[in-house]
Amino acid sequence: MNHQAGETAGTHGKPALNCAWVLWAAVLMAHGTLSRAADWPLFLGNSDRNAIAESDIDPPLDVQWVYDAPGGVDSTAIIVDGTVYFGEMDGRFHAVDLETGKAQWVYQANLGVPASGCVARGTVFFGDEEGYFHAVDIETGEASWIYQTFAEILSSPHCSDEAVLVGSYDTHLYAFDPETGKVLWKYQTDDRVNSSPAVVGGKTFITGCDGKFRIIDIKSGEEDAFVDMRDYVAASPAVVGGSAYVGTFGYEVLKIDWEDGKVAWRYDHPETDFEFFASPVVSGGLVVIGGRDKRVHAIDEQSGELEWDFQTGSRVDSSPALAGNVIWVGSMDGNLYALDHSDGSLLWKFAIGGRIVASPAIADGRIVIGSRSGEVYCFARADE
Repeated sequence: MNHQAGETAGTHGKPALNCAWVLWAAVLMAHGTLSRAADWPLFLGNSDRNAIAESDIDPPLDVQWVYDAPGGVDSTAIIVDGTVYFGEMDGRFHAVDLETGKAQWVYQANLGVPASGCVARGTVFFGDEEGYFHAVDIETGEASWIYQTFAEILSSPHCSDEAVLVGSYDTHLYAFDPETGKVLWKYQTDDRVNSSPAVVGGKTFITGCDGKFRIIDIKSGEEDAFVDMRDYVAASPAVVGGSAYVGTFGYEVLKIDWEDGKVAWRYDHPETDFEFFASPVVSGGLVVIGGRDKRVHAIDEQSGELEWDFQTGSRVDSSPALAGNVIWVGSMDGNLYALDHSDGSLLWKFAIGGRIVASPAIADGRIVIGSRSGEVYCFARADE
């Protein structure tokens, strides 16, 4: 099936790549890492980077508040304990009350903050385009420590109480002590690291511009194995059981059986050849991902065949999120879309206006998403 934007009634409009720790492993195994919760504490919501919300949120939605961020927002918000955190492309990083949309504090980095943060031990962590990695106290909005890598940071970090993991364009994956900023270890790849590390079962999984899917032991910082994907990769992998799913700049989406160290299938849309910058969400037998061919693709998880696609008005670099049976995703055409997960039919859309690169953050019955037009929107159910 191929669904076009605007093909279904019930839409709603706005009025006017950059490319130690036995204890930690025990905690991750015991608690399932940062598993899905009412919060949205990481880019793509959880440690396995599979963006599934804990509860349903069905359209239509109403705008609860709009926050002014004139520098433009590429970063996906995170939501922790009633506070929304996001970066702005002018270097400001914001803490905003989820209920009211009022700023709690604003922190200034030197250059833009293109990726999400994460929170651990009363601190929010994020990188900037100058290569600095910031640890900011969530109560005061003041820096606890700052570490300088050797190139820009477009990777969204993974947090736990024991360590913070983040990739840098200086080709390294870093592991920091969250309290002191001490480098616990760093692993060097063969090229820039744009992806955000997924964490499952004492291992971290990254992809990179070197075209390799890497499995790294969290305790030692040493590589367990890698799989050659053949192409440049900017997206973050979603890790589900013994498989990982990721799109490439070689016009493909891959399913990787990481336990066996091989590619299970390669998907290429039958009609188009465009890059995949977004990350997928995997559920109910479908791998749903946005592409630069302006489409949202739903791929059969077992066969790698196309099940449905939905065409927007521009490329889809926003990674989709799933809440109940609804796929929520933004597009560079300026719309936030709600699609039926089963068949890709359009349920609702909202014209934010500015190009959307950020992905939806879903928590406490709300969706938060920003755009390059300089506004961050918070939506909630129309009947609430």
